[in-house]
Amino acid sequence: MKVSRSILVVVLIAVIVIAAAGTIILTSAPAKENAMELKITYSNKIDYEPLIIAQQMGFFTDEGLNVTPLIVSGGIQSAEALATGSADMGAMGDSPAVTLMSRNLGAKLVASYGGGEGQHRLVGWKDISNVSDLVGRKIGVQFGSSSQGALLRLLEANGLSSADVTQVSLSPSDMPNAVKTRQVDAIIGSEPWPTSVENTCGDDVHEIANSSGLGSNYPLVIMVTQKLIDERPATITAALKAIDRAIGYMENDSEAAIALCAGKIGLTADDEKKCLTTVDYKLGLDQTDLESLRSVGQFLVTSGKIAELPNIEGMVDRTYLQAVPA
Repeated sequence: MKVSRSILVVVLIAVIVIAAAGTIILTSAPAKENAMELKITYSNKIDYEPLIIAQQMGFFTDEGLNVTPLIVSGGIQSAEALATGSADMGAMGDSPAVTLMSRNLGAKLVASYGGGEGQHRLVGWKDISNVSDLVGRKIGVQFGSSSQGALLRLLEANGLSSADVTQVSLSPSDMPNAVKTRQVDAIIGSEPWPTSVENTCGDDVHEIANSSGLGSNYPLVIMVTQKLIDERPATITAALKAIDRAIGYMENDSEAAIALCAGKIGLTADDEKKCLTTVDYKLGLDQTDLESLRSVGQFLVTSGKIAELPNIEGMVDRTYLQAVPA
Protein backbone atom coordinates (compact mmCIF):
# COMPACT_ATOMS: atom_id res chain seq x y z
CA MET A 1 0.00 0.00 0.00
CA LYS A 2 2.87 2.36 0.82
CA VAL A 3 4.48 1.54 -2.54
CA SER A 4 1.22 2.29 -4.44
CA ARG A 5 0.82 5.60 -2.64
CA SER A 6 4.41 6.58 -3.55
CA ILE A 7 3.82 5.73 -7.15
CA LEU A 8 0.66 7.82 -7.12
CA VAL A 9 2.56 10.79 -5.69
CA VAL A 10 5.25 10.48 -8.36
CA VAL A 11 2.62 10.30 -11.08
CA LEU A 12 0.83 13.37 -9.73
CA ILE A 13 4.08 15.34 -9.58
CA ALA A 14 4.86 14.31 -13.13
CA VAL A 15 1.43 15.44 -14.28
CA ILE A 16 1.85 18.79 -12.54
CA VAL A 17 5.32 19.30 -14.05
CA ILE A 18 4.11 18.43 -17.54
CA ALA A 19 1.10 20.69 -17.16
CA ALA A 20 3.31 23.53 -15.91
CA ALA A 21 5.70 23.03 -18.79
CA GLY A 22 2.81 23.15 -21.19
CA THR A 23 1.62 26.38 -19.63
CA ILE A 24 5.07 27.95 -20.01
CA ILE A 25 5.24 26.93 -23.66
CA LEU A 26 1.80 28.37 -24.33
CA THR A 27 2.44 31.67 -22.53
CA SER A 28 5.86 32.01 -24.16
CA ALA A 29 4.46 31.65 -27.65
CA PRO A 30 4.24 34.82 -29.75
CA ALA A 31 0.93 36.61 -29.46
CA LYS A 32 0.52 36.44 -33.23
CA GLU A 33 2.54 33.63 -34.72
CA ASN A 34 1.74 34.69 -38.27
CA ALA A 35 2.57 38.37 -37.78
CA MET A 36 4.53 39.83 -40.70
CA GLU A 37 7.94 41.17 -39.72
CA LEU A 38 8.80 44.72 -40.78
CA LYS A 39 11.66 47.05 -39.86
CA ILE A 40 10.68 50.71 -40.26
CA THR A 41 12.84 53.78 -39.79
CA TYR A 42 11.45 57.12 -38.66
CA SER A 43 12.34 59.96 -36.30
CA ASN A 44 10.64 61.15 -33.16
CA LYS A 45 9.86 64.45 -34.88
CA ILE A 46 6.80 66.36 -36.02
CA ASP A 47 7.28 65.18 -39.61
CA TYR A 48 6.88 61.56 -38.62
CA GLU A 49 3.92 61.69 -36.24
CA PRO A 50 1.66 59.32 -38.21
CA LEU A 51 4.27 56.60 -37.81
CA ILE A 52 4.77 57.38 -34.12
CA ILE A 53 1.03 57.07 -33.56
CA ALA A 54 0.67 53.93 -35.67
CA GLN A 55 3.30 52.26 -33.52
CA GLN A 56 2.18 53.59 -30.14
CA MET A 57 -1.54 52.94 -30.73
CA GLY A 58 -0.99 49.41 -32.00
CA PHE A 59 -2.29 50.15 -35.52
CA PHE A 60 0.59 48.27 -37.14
CA THR A 61 -0.18 45.26 -34.94
CA ASP A 62 -3.86 45.46 -35.87
CA GLU A 63 -2.83 45.09 -39.52
CA GLY A 64 -0.95 41.90 -38.73
CA LEU A 65 2.51 43.43 -38.57
CA ASN A 66 5.26 42.85 -36.05
CA VAL A 67 7.08 46.15 -36.50
CA THR A 68 10.58 46.84 -35.29
CA PRO A 69 10.86 50.66 -35.19
CA LEU A 70 14.36 51.95 -35.90
CA ILE A 71 14.47 55.50 -34.57
CA VAL A 72 16.83 57.81 -36.45
CA SER A 73 17.61 61.51 -36.16
CA GLY A 74 16.66 62.37 -39.74
CA GLY A 75 15.49 61.17 -43.13
CA ILE A 76 19.01 60.84 -44.52
CA GLN A 77 19.66 58.10 -41.96
CA SER A 78 16.47 56.36 -43.06
CA ALA A 79 17.73 56.46 -46.64
CA GLU A 80 21.06 54.99 -45.59
CA ALA A 81 19.31 52.23 -43.61
CA LEU A 82 17.39 51.20 -46.73
CA ALA A 83 20.53 51.39 -48.85
CA THR A 84 22.39 49.03 -46.50
CA GLY A 85 19.43 46.69 -46.03
CA SER A 86 19.18 47.26 -42.29
CA ALA A 87 15.58 48.49 -42.72
CA ASP A 88 12.74 47.40 -45.01
CA MET A 89 10.76 50.63 -45.08
CA GLY A 90 11.68 54.21 -44.27
CA ALA A 91 9.96 57.56 -43.85
CA MET A 92 11.90 60.56 -45.13
CA GLY A 93 11.75 63.96 -46.76
CA ASP A 94 12.32 64.85 -50.39
CA SER A 95 16.11 65.27 -50.50
CA PRO A 96 16.95 61.95 -48.80
CA ALA A 97 14.39 60.18 -51.03
CA VAL A 98 15.82 61.59 -54.26
CA THR A 99 19.36 60.92 -53.05
CA LEU A 100 18.39 57.30 -52.38
CA MET A 101 16.78 57.04 -55.83
CA SER A 102 19.96 58.39 -57.42
CA ARG A 103 21.87 55.40 -56.08
CA ASN A 104 19.69 53.11 -58.24
CA LEU A 105 19.44 50.33 -55.65
CA GLY A 106 15.90 49.35 -56.56
CA ALA A 107 14.21 51.21 -53.69
CA LYS A 108 10.68 52.31 -54.54
CA LEU A 109 8.53 55.24 -53.47
CA VAL A 110 5.12 53.81 -52.46
CA ALA A 111 3.31 56.82 -50.96
CA SER A 112 3.57 60.28 -49.51
CA TYR A 113 1.94 60.95 -46.18
CA GLY A 114 2.22 64.71 -45.83
CA GLY A 115 4.26 67.80 -46.44
CA GLY A 116 4.35 71.54 -45.93
CA GLU A 117 5.90 74.45 -47.79
CA GLY A 118 7.22 76.19 -44.69
CA GLN A 119 8.31 73.21 -42.61
CA HIS A 120 12.04 74.08 -42.77
CA ARG A 121 12.72 77.10 -40.57
CA LEU A 122 15.90 79.20 -40.46
CA VAL A 123 16.33 80.47 -36.89
CA GLY A 124 19.24 82.55 -35.68
CA TRP A 125 20.54 85.52 -33.75
CA LYS A 126 18.61 88.77 -34.04
CA ASP A 127 21.56 90.66 -35.54
CA ILE A 128 20.76 88.64 -38.69
CA SER A 129 17.71 90.35 -40.12
CA ASN A 130 17.30 88.42 -43.36
CA VAL A 131 18.90 85.80 -45.59
CA SER A 132 21.22 88.38 -47.23
CA ASP A 133 22.79 89.01 -43.82
CA LEU A 134 24.03 85.39 -43.73
CA VAL A 135 27.13 86.19 -45.81
CA GLY A 136 30.18 85.05 -43.86
CA ARG A 137 28.06 83.43 -41.15
CA LYS A 138 28.04 79.87 -39.79
CA ILE A 139 24.81 77.92 -40.29
CA GLY A 140 24.16 74.62 -38.51
CA VAL A 141 22.36 72.00 -40.59
CA GLN A 142 22.07 68.23 -40.79
CA PHE A 143 23.97 67.37 -43.97
CA GLY A 144 22.03 65.48 -46.64
CA SER A 145 18.69 66.44 -45.11
CA SER A 146 15.74 68.12 -46.77
CA SER A 147 16.53 71.11 -44.58
CA GLN A 148 19.94 71.41 -46.23
CA GLY A 149 18.22 71.36 -49.61
CA ALA A 150 15.89 74.10 -48.40
CA LEU A 151 18.87 76.15 -47.19
CA LEU A 152 20.57 75.96 -50.59
CA ARG A 153 17.36 77.05 -52.29
CA LEU A 154 16.89 79.90 -49.83
CA LEU A 155 20.40 81.12 -50.57
CA GLU A 156 19.83 80.92 -54.31
CA ALA A 157 16.47 82.68 -54.06
CA ASN A 158 18.25 85.56 -52.31
CA GLY A 159 21.13 85.84 -54.75
CA LEU A 160 23.64 83.92 -52.63
CA SER A 161 25.47 80.64 -53.06
CA SER A 162 26.74 78.00 -50.67
CA ALA A 163 30.19 79.64 -50.92
CA ASP A 164 28.83 82.76 -49.22
CA VAL A 165 28.21 80.93 -45.91
CA THR A 166 29.87 78.24 -43.81
CA GLN A 167 27.65 75.20 -43.38
CA VAL A 168 28.35 73.34 -40.14
CA SER A 169 27.23 69.72 -39.88
CA LEU A 170 25.21 69.39 -36.70
CA SER A 171 23.16 66.69 -35.09
CA PRO A 172 19.72 68.25 -34.57
CA SER A 173 19.86 67.64 -30.84
CA ASP A 174 23.05 69.75 -30.65
CA MET A 175 21.49 72.75 -32.40
CA PRO A 176 20.08 74.60 -29.35
CA ASN A 177 23.41 74.65 -27.50
CA ALA A 178 25.38 75.44 -30.66
CA VAL A 179 23.29 78.57 -31.22
CA LYS A 180 23.24 79.57 -27.57
CA THR A 181 27.05 79.40 -27.33
CA ARG A 182 27.32 81.02 -30.77
CA GLN A 183 29.26 78.16 -32.30
CA VAL A 184 26.89 78.83 -35.18
CA ASP A 185 24.95 81.99 -36.01
CA ALA A 186 21.81 80.22 -37.17
CA ILE A 187 20.36 76.78 -37.85
CA ILE A 188 17.88 75.41 -40.32
CA GLY A 189 15.70 72.39 -39.64
CA SER A 190 12.19 71.01 -39.39
CA GLU A 191 10.31 70.82 -36.13
CA PRO A 192 10.94 70.39 -33.28
CA TRP A 193 14.52 71.68 -33.71
CA PRO A 194 13.79 75.36 -34.56
CA THR A 195 11.34 75.54 -31.65
CA SER A 196 13.92 73.92 -29.35
CA VAL A 197 16.42 76.62 -30.35
CA GLU A 198 13.86 79.34 -29.67
CA ASN A 199 13.03 77.85 -26.28
CA THR A 200 16.72 77.58 -25.34
CA CYS A 201 17.83 81.00 -26.59
CA GLY A 202 14.70 83.04 -25.89
CA ASP A 203 14.61 86.60 -27.17
CA ASP A 204 18.17 86.39 -28.53
CA VAL A 205 16.91 84.53 -31.62
CA HIS A 206 14.12 84.78 -34.18
CA GLU A 207 12.90 83.14 -37.39
CA ILE A 208 14.96 84.65 -40.20
CA ALA A 209 13.09 82.84 -42.99
CA ASN A 210 11.37 79.57 -43.82
CA SER A 211 11.07 77.35 -46.87
CA SER A 212 7.76 78.75 -48.15
CA GLY A 213 7.68 79.95 -51.74
CA LEU A 214 10.68 77.97 -52.96
CA GLY A 215 8.73 75.83 -55.44
CA SER A 216 8.28 72.71 -53.35
CA ASN A 217 5.71 71.33 -50.90
CA TYR A 218 8.51 69.21 -49.36
CA PRO A 219 6.64 65.91 -49.50
CA LEU A 220 7.19 63.35 -46.75
CA VAL A 221 7.39 59.94 -48.37
CA ILE A 222 7.53 56.23 -47.68
CA MET A 223 10.32 54.33 -49.44
CA VAL A 224 10.74 50.53 -49.42
CA THR A 225 13.46 48.14 -50.50
CA GLN A 226 13.19 45.93 -53.57
CA LYS A 227 13.75 42.96 -51.27
CA LEU A 228 10.60 43.81 -49.31
CA ILE A 229 8.62 44.06 -52.54
CA ASP A 230 9.94 40.70 -53.71
CA GLU A 231 9.57 38.79 -50.45
CA ARG A 232 6.79 40.39 -48.35
CA PRO A 233 4.69 42.73 -50.49
CA ALA A 234 1.64 42.34 -48.23
CA THR A 235 3.49 44.13 -45.45
CA ILE A 236 3.62 47.32 -47.52
CA THR A 237 -0.14 47.68 -47.93
CA ALA A 238 -0.65 46.71 -44.28
CA ALA A 239 1.77 49.43 -43.14
CA LEU A 240 0.14 52.07 -45.35
CA LYS A 241 -3.28 51.16 -43.91
CA ALA A 242 -1.91 51.63 -40.40
CA ILE A 243 -0.37 55.01 -41.31
CA ASP A 244 -3.63 56.12 -42.93
CA ARG A 245 -5.53 55.10 -39.78
CA ALA A 246 -3.05 57.10 -37.68
CA ILE A 247 -3.68 60.20 -39.80
CA GLY A 248 -7.40 59.72 -39.23
CA TYR A 249 -6.78 59.42 -35.51
CA MET A 250 -4.86 62.72 -35.56
CA GLU A 251 -7.83 64.39 -37.26
CA ASN A 252 -10.54 62.88 -35.09
CA ASP A 253 -8.85 62.91 -31.68
CA SER A 254 -6.29 65.66 -32.04
CA GLU A 255 -5.85 66.37 -28.34
CA ALA A 256 -5.01 62.73 -27.57
CA ALA A 257 -2.66 62.60 -30.57
CA ILE A 258 -0.93 65.79 -29.46
CA ALA A 259 -0.48 64.48 -25.92
CA LEU A 260 0.94 61.20 -27.19
CA CYS A 261 3.38 62.76 -29.67
CA ALA A 262 4.46 65.63 -27.41
CA GLY A 263 5.70 63.07 -24.90
CA LYS A 264 7.65 61.11 -27.51
CA ILE A 265 9.15 64.24 -29.13
CA GLY A 266 9.90 66.06 -25.89
CA LEU A 267 7.69 69.10 -26.42
CA THR A 268 4.97 70.73 -24.39
CA ALA A 269 1.47 70.35 -25.76
CA ASP A 270 1.45 74.07 -26.68
CA ASP A 271 4.73 73.77 -28.60
CA GLU A 272 3.43 70.64 -30.27
CA LYS A 273 0.36 72.53 -31.52
CA LYS A 274 2.56 75.34 -32.83
CA CYS A 275 4.87 72.92 -34.64
CA LEU A 276 1.95 71.15 -36.28
CA THR A 277 1.07 74.33 -38.19
CA THR A 278 4.08 73.71 -40.44
CA VAL A 279 2.91 70.41 -41.92
CA ASP A 280 -0.23 68.64 -43.18
CA TYR A 281 -0.75 64.90 -43.30
CA LYS A 282 -2.54 62.94 -46.01
CA LEU A 283 -1.77 59.54 -47.46
CA GLY A 284 -1.51 59.72 -51.24
CA LEU A 285 0.86 60.58 -54.06
CA ASP A 286 -0.05 63.28 -56.56
CA GLN A 287 1.59 65.30 -59.31
CA THR A 288 2.48 68.09 -56.89
CA ASP A 289 4.51 65.60 -54.88
CA LEU A 290 6.29 64.28 -57.96
CA GLU A 291 6.98 67.74 -59.33
CA SER A 292 8.43 68.76 -55.97
CA LEU A 293 10.66 65.69 -56.00
CA ARG A 294 11.82 66.46 -59.54
CA SER A 295 12.43 70.05 -58.56
CA VAL A 296 14.56 69.14 -55.57
CA GLY A 297 16.33 66.50 -57.68
CA GLN A 298 17.28 69.08 -60.30
CA PHE A 299 18.52 71.34 -57.55
CA LEU A 300 20.59 68.52 -56.01
CA VAL A 301 22.20 67.99 -59.43
CA THR A 302 23.05 71.65 -59.95
CA SER A 303 24.42 71.92 -56.41
CA GLY A 304 26.59 68.83 -56.95
CA LYS A 305 24.88 66.67 -54.34
CA ILE A 306 23.96 63.96 -56.88
CA ALA A 307 25.46 63.22 -60.30
CA GLU A 308 22.24 63.13 -62.33
CA LEU A 309 18.48 63.35 -61.91
CA PRO A 310 16.99 59.89 -61.34
CA ASN A 311 13.88 58.73 -63.20
CA ILE A 312 11.55 59.58 -60.33
CA GLU A 313 8.32 58.40 -61.98
CA GLY A 314 10.07 55.12 -62.81
CA MET A 315 10.83 54.59 -59.12
CA VAL A 316 7.22 54.99 -58.01
CA ASP A 317 5.09 51.93 -57.32
CA ARG A 318 1.43 52.78 -56.60
CA THR A 319 0.34 49.13 -56.25
CA TYR A 320 0.18 49.21 -52.47
CA LEU A 321 -1.30 52.68 -52.12
CA GLN A 322 -4.12 51.70 -54.48
CA ALA A 323 -4.95 48.78 -52.20
CA VAL A 324 -5.62 51.12 -49.26
CA PRO A 325 -9.38 51.85 -49.02
CA ALA A 326 -10.18 55.47 -49.81
